[in-house]
Amino acid sequence: MSISLENVAERYLTARKLSSGTRKEYRSTITKWTAWGQGVAVDQIGRVQLREFVDWVYQKASDDGGSNAGRTANKARENLRAILSWAWEQDFLEKLPRFPKPKPQRDIAGRHYLTKSDLNTLYFATFQLERPRGWNHPLTIGHYWRAALVVFFNYGVDTGTVFRSAAFHEPILWRHIYWRPEPPNGQGRESRYGWLYYRRVKTKKQFYRPMNRVVQAHLKSLRQDEIEVDLPIFHSGSSRPNQQFQKLCELADVKPKQDVETGEEKPWVLKDLRKTCATYYDEHMPESSIEILGHSVGGVTYRHYAHRDPLAFKAIMSLPQPSAFTALVHGFDGECPCCRRKFVQA
Repeated sequence: MSISLENVAERYLTARKLSSGTRKEYRSTITKWTAWGQGVAVDQIGRVQLREFVDWVYQKASDDGGSNAGRTANKARENLRAILSWAWEQDFLEKLPRFPKPKPQRDIAGRHYLTKSDLNTLYFATFQLERPRGWNHPLTIGHYWRAALVVFFNYGVDTGTVFRSAAFHEPILWRHIYWRPEPPNGQGRESRYGWLYYRRVKTKKQFYRPMNRVVQAHLKSLRQDEIEVDLPIFHSGSSRPNQQFQKLCELADVKPKQDVETGEEKPWVLKDLRKTCATYYDEHMPESSIEILGHSVGGVTYRHYAHRDPLAFKAIMSLPQPSAFTALVHGFDGECPCCRRKFVQA
């Protein structure tokens, strides 16, 4: 019995654990397929229909004034490939159709990561943050932001994992910190500096990550003699942490990011620290960012058989840190580790 692509796509989305943003992209592709108007049953889709559909998406994106029609068409092509590949695995198709070649697209983009010099100046600038109104925590706002920058850089976590700014966010709590070297999930080798647990906002995937020396020092600097284990560790001083981060960028005199093609300037956001984390992990140890950031990967062997925990462990424990992050480790809280000047003057 023939089945439509729309029905197969819904079954595919039900079977796969995808983020809301990815589901939206797939449904957008199916809407385009329906609007194309030449929809045929899944078992009758061939190279001709796929090529005509991709050409139609490309032309429509161009007519609508899209700046990168090739990327739009290629995105629809990849979504269809994923759906039809799954349909073939589920025996809805006897043979997977050949796909047309990708359309040419522009891959030019601006710099979307912060340099280590930028991170150093951001760390210095936390000492200049003013006390927020109604602040009743025992430490200054700068203490929390310094530790947050270290966690963002080392783990590439989501904004909601550090600063809870929405009801559905699950921030890191004090009970998520394990100071003992034994792994809390009973797997892997011991970490002399302890362990950190968190859950991704988009996929809800759980992570048990080892703490390196820098992360442990900054989290210990926030620990009080008496703490409630169910309280969050970090406080941004505002219900909108991105605004506070942009204020920090102004204090540090970090220039806005710029689109190479259009020249448009955009303010930095906390999500850019996740991209920064990926950049430095891949520079330090290629392909380690896939496991560190929790990205989905292709290939049955890599997904199910390759044990990637040792790679993540080694990458986290050996990642070169910005020089300012090591000041607390060496006991120079508030002083530059290289010249011993106060951070406000460094």
